[in-house]
Amino acid sequence: MTNLESYQHSADLLCKRYFDDEEDSAIDMGELIGYAQYDGFYHSLIAYIEAKYPEVYQSHFCWEDD
Repeated sequence: MTNLESYQHSADLLCKRYFDDEEDSAIDMGELIGYAQYDGFYHSLIAYIEAKYPEVYQSHFCWEDD
């Protein structure tokens, strides 16, 4: 598993439980995105979430589209 695949796997887990506990999941998502940004995978991970989990993207990342 590559680093990007590892980030995608983590995003899959977070996105699947995002609406069950939105507050805690948002914190976890923020941490994941922070690490992805540090490792240079920010844009790839955001695009992955937008394509695979559009409802989570709209809820959590809509501010980026403004």
